[in-house]
Amino acid sequence: MSVVALPFTRTTTRETARIAVLGALAAVLLFHVSVLVYHLALTMAFPYELNYGEGYVLNDAVRLAHGQAIYVDLQQFPMVRSPYPPLFPWLWSLVVPLAGAGLWPGRVLEIGSLAAIVALIGINAWRTRGGIWPVVAAVGLVLASPFVYQWAGYARVDLLALLFAVGGVVAAQWIRGLRGVVLAAFLCALGLWTKQTAITATAAVAVALMLRSWRDGALFVALVSAPSLAFGAILDAQTQGEFVRHVLLGNASNPVLPARAVIYVGTFAFLNLIALAGVVWWLRRALGGRPSPVALYVPIALLAAFSAGNGGSSVNYLIEPVLALALAVPFVWRAVPPASATALPLFALIQLLLLAHWPNGFGTTYLAESAIGRTPTAEDASVGSQVDQIVRGTRGEVMVEAASFAIRNDRPVYIQPIDLRAEQLQGRWQPAPLVDALSSGRFARVITTYNLFPAAAEQALGQHFTLSQTLSSPDGLTFRVYDFHS
Repeated sequence: MSVVALPFTRTTTRETARIAVLGALAAVLLFHVSVLVYHLALTMAFPYELNYGEGYVLNDAVRLAHGQAIYVDLQQFPMVRSPYPPLFPWLWSLVVPLAGAGLWPGRVLEIGSLAAIVALIGINAWRTRGGIWPVVAAVGLVLASPFVYQWAGYARVDLLALLFAVGGVVAAQWIRGLRGVVLAAFLCALGLWTKQTAITATAAVAVALMLRSWRDGALFVALVSAPSLAFGAILDAQTQGEFVRHVLLGNASNPVLPARAVIYVGTFAFLNLIALAGVVWWLRRALGGRPSPVALYVPIALLAAFSAGNGGSSVNYLIEPVLALALAVPFVWRAVPPASATALPLFALIQLLLLAHWPNGFGTTYLAESAIGRTPTAEDASVGSQVDQIVRGTRGEVMVEAASFAIRNDRPVYIQPIDLRAEQLQGRWQPAPLVDALSSGRFARVITTYNLFPAAAEQALGQHFTLSQTLSSPDGLTFRVYDFHS
């Protein structure tokens, strides 16, 4: 009896264990989705800015809605560099007349982009014909990512650009013939006109198509480059060269910190260790012969992650490699020998557990950037309201580093300090006009938040202004109010 029952018992135990692992995998994914939805819902509804760039993207949208230029001479006010192509703020500007100058439309656009990215990741996984669990693993890798959690709620350009980039890769991966080439080119071009870093997906698709058919590759490159170069030339001519200066030269001038790049990429590798190991194993064969767009996208995206060493970067530069891994995971699942495939759900479970995090708690402060990804609270709203009152109550002109507070209260945005530092290092901006304005009393009040003013401007603040008030918000931002005294 025992000889007959033993195989049955062993099989039953193994199947029970597999069901338990799959159930745990589903439960952990549900946990991650719940945390992300909670965080994004509170972030979307929060009326004040949570990240340095949100106010400046809003400023671009408002200026475009009013028919004003966004690529301007930085040597005079407004000293605000618009570091990205115009697609995202232009889309946002379409709803400014209806929605007003709030941050929520930009946040909705980014959250909607994330939802569309997840759908593309799921479609790509389903097309590999590996069943539902590779879909769960791939989608889970995105929704569980702390980098996605920290950045997706911001009114920034990144998620829309990545939507177009991922869309271009998926189109080139699965749609054959002329239709696939044209669609991939259209999406990649939109990505480039949202954010320059979408060049990663464009390069991956171009090389993959060229290796598949030189005609397809040449057509793709022509469809992306010809209209982009033409539109760029027209825009640069209309702005007297400021478009190239803002979007291309400006970003290239930001200082690169190698140690920062190593820390960021090392953190990414640690948190995604299991998925990364599996994808690297798959790439050993996938990059041979005529590699697919997904296979080429992974190493290019991983190399691009080192751009996190850019002094103006943050965790947003780590989202793209996460998406590339998520696109590749189903192919890893399919390539694993059947005898070893039973362990894949367990590996996926461990990977999602490794990514576990909690709002304003564990798993979100590993890069020592406390203000990134904070879920806003009632205390944050109270501080934001106080800053609003200070801006509204200022008699005379006020310079506000957190630009959205100026825009909310119908005040001009005068300065974008972080980019002025980089421009000064390249000799393309001189601080004299700013220092003169601060010294002469043109501004009755200056409110700093991110401490990114150029050194000369900080000296002028110390000489001619008095620190009258400090407001510290739990989200990691500290507002300092300076009043002119001489």
